[in-house]
Amino acid sequence: MESKANLDLDLLRSFVAVAETGSFTRAAGRLGLVQSAVSMQVKRLEETAGQRLFDRSKRRVALSPDGEVLLGYARRMLALNLAALSDLRQATIEGGLRLGTADTAAHFLPKILARFARSYPRVQLEVHCDRSWHLLDALDAGEIDLALVTQQGARGGGRILRREPLVWATARGQIVPETEPLPLAVFAPGCAYRAAAMEALDAAGRAWRMAYSSTSLAGVQAAVLTGLAVGLLPQSTLLKGMIVLGEAEGLPPLPDYGITLHAAPGIPPAPVARLAEDMAVQLALPIESVAAVA
Repeated sequence: MESKANLDLDLLRSFVAVAETGSFTRAAGRLGLVQSAVSMQVKRLEETAGQRLFDRSKRRVALSPDGEVLLGYARRMLALNLAALSDLRQATIEGGLRLGTADTAAHFLPKILARFARSYPRVQLEVHCDRSWHLLDALDAGEIDLALVTQQGARGGGRILRREPLVWATARGQIVPETEPLPLAVFAPGCAYRAAAMEALDAAGRAWRMAYSSTSLAGVQAAVLTGLAVGLLPQSTLLKGMIVLGEAEGLPPLPDYGITLHAAPGIPPAPVARLAEDMAVQLALPIESVAAVA
């Protein structure tokens, strides 16, 4: 006999937010709800599913085995719901949309923007690629509508769409010197991750030298692939032919890398709201790394 139970999308949205943030409080902030409402929605979802979805015995809220199973389905259901609404609304949404993106976040966008352009052919989309702090200044000045940034600086706010590890990477087959200063390929001065890498190496007593510095992701990737240096890269930007290095090679752990979406204050126009939600869903999806572990 067919079950009459249904998985409510609002409940799934709260479930995914808790799973991705590891906290009912942070999930509530993302969704614009109070914590008690998020807790109640997750409880209702557990009752519908007939399974406990989170292990609350740890300091950080963690998914249960059943929660791990549901998470993939929940993300796909939310993405499908968004796609259906986009197709239905495409004829009524028009106007201009100016998106600013940091270089290291831009590699997520081709498929998202291509689908957005197909769904909303009457929206005039402009994309500006720049460093995070320049994009935030442009947003404050009213020059762009959305800013997808990887560094916050002293600014707060924004919606965290993705977190992933920063990793040390080198070319496959490249020998990393253990006694000589480590040749580094990092982003140009002003990058917080560059500073964090240097501080981590200094704290670990690992000698290093600056071999390559670039304002672009492609520049750092090229330096790594040619064997010029060991690079500091977000895990999702690793390319074939790269391997990941770690403590076994005498390299210290690195901080997480985050992608945050900022929007102009006030109620966003329909095109801005649609693209923001589409990016939120797509950037939350797991992406398998193509690099190997040394």
